[in-house]
Amino acid sequence: MNIIDYYSQLGDESLHLIIKKSIEEAGYSAFRLLVDQLEQAVKLADETNFTIVEERIRIATQLFPEPVQFSPTWQQFWVQIRAKLHWKRHAYEVVPALERDGEWQIIMDNPYTNQEVVCYPGLSFLEAAYLFGYFKPTLEINEYVRLQKVVTALSLSGE
Repeated sequence: MNIIDYYSQLGDESLHLIIKKSIEEAGYSAFRLLVDQLEQAVKLADETNFTIVEERIRIATQLFPEPVQFSPTWQQFWVQIRAKLHWKRHAYEVVPALERDGEWQIIMDNPYTNQEVVCYPGLSFLEAAYLFGYFKPTLEINEYVRLQKVVTALSLSGE
């Protein structure tokens, strides 16, 4: 089975109407494939291609301004994916390239509740920046997300 690479095809203006027609005819599963490919592009994006990913999201938004027609769960999809990319890009702008090596982690907490602190350890900067972008737009009042580099770590496990 050949999977259509909608994401790459968005880079070719001559294919835009073909993509639109193809997805509209195929319905949910085809739009889901586009959504998954855009999400993957955001996940893998870095300073070398943020602009390309942003442009392809813009094109997809123009082609499918009402993703809710495919599923109610996608009512806010365009807003959400742009926010993820924005905050991931922010992490790349704030952390200098020479400081991105090593282990990173994401911490989330609300100090005014008794909910547990959430930690995603052992990440590359690419992974941590993605999670930072993923969680930042969904934060509630008093919650915070922290992107931090692990400088020293002691790790032991049971016998």
